[in-house]
Amino acid sequence: MAGSAEDGAEPAPRVGRAPRRTAHEDVRDSLRQAILNGTLAAGSPLVLTDLSAALGVSKTPIREAIRDLAGEGLVDFDSYKSSLVHTPTVTETREIYAMRLALEPLEVRKSVGRIGAADLKEAAALQRQMEGVAEVGAWIALNRDFHNRLTDRGAAPLLNETIVALRNKSALQVAWSLSADPRLMGRANADHAAILDAYQSQDGDAAVASTEHHLRATLEAIEGQRGG
Repeated sequence: MAGSAEDGAEPAPRVGRAPRRTAHEDVRDSLRQAILNGTLAAGSPLVLTDLSAALGVSKTPIREAIRDLAGEGLVDFDSYKSSLVHTPTVTETREIYAMRLALEPLEVRKSVGRIGAADLKEAAALQRQMEGVAEVGAWIALNRDFHNRLTDRGAAPLLNETIVALRNKSALQVAWSLSADPRLMGRANADHAAILDAYQSQDGDAAVASTEHHLRATLEAIEGQRGG
């Protein structure tokens, strides 16, 4: 029989419940997936009544989710305060990637060698998952988690906040390019493997070079698909 605390045995650890997801979070993720998969096409209006009926929730969590997605650059508001799926341009994409190419190497250098074994292991698991995923929205979600695992956010929190915002704003362009040419997903997976290997080797120069190659290749793919 298991010992009690009184006879010297260690008390059983308390297992906390996983945090419950709110309707707002579920709606936000569903809408994000629909936008990135192209189910909700660029320029599509987001009509609260229609979305409420489709998702089986009230309008309140839908409004909250739309505000979140506007912050990620996936949704715009017109002059009448109506919301619609964002339509990116090549000019916008070039500006975003110019900023990412300037800032992400700084973050990589601050993070290489500081990422713990647990996060590297999780990044490796995410990288393997991406290799087996063909659905664009799911791949982009894994991609976001992969890069987050390789970031020491405490080293430069303001820098990381800016980069996360830029990555969010480029998600729709990435989704379009992957949908148009699924082979790009395989190339990005190979880039991720190279980035991960550099982190595991604590080779800052290689990690920066692999990251810059990855960003430039992604920009070129988007330009090619969008008539750049």
